[in-house]
Amino acid sequence: MIQKLFQKSQPYSIFFLDAFGASISLLVLFGVILPFQPYFGMPTEVLYKLGILASILFFYSNTCFIQKPKLWKPFLLGVIFGNLTYCGVSMYFLIENWNLIQPLGAFYFIWEKFVILAIVAYEIVVLKK
Repeated sequence: MIQKLFQKSQPYSIFFLDAFGASISLLVLFGVILPFQPYFGMPTEVLYKLGILASILFFYSNTCFIQKPKLWKPFLLGVIFGNLTYCGVSMYFLIENWNLIQPLGAFYFIWEKFVILAIVAYEIVVLKK
């Protein structure tokens, strides 16, 4: 059923998928990691910076999904660039704060990169269609 929904509204559903992913990142950052920061180890100020970046990506993708631009490919390139930027910035903070990161934090932030990179790979497939 979900697959039919995505196929029916392609290429714009990719923007919805990305906005949904950004909202999940925001929920986890502010609803789980921030309240339990000592168990994850990532400094609070870094979590807020990542949250700001995830918010920008959420609003960008959500706006693209709602507006449905006719020339959607440049906007999808923006989403891909934003996701890769988020991964790079997050990885920088992970490495910079490695001595503070707890095992749970390392697991989450590394796992998140795999998820985002899988979404980016799918976005590239959609872009090439």
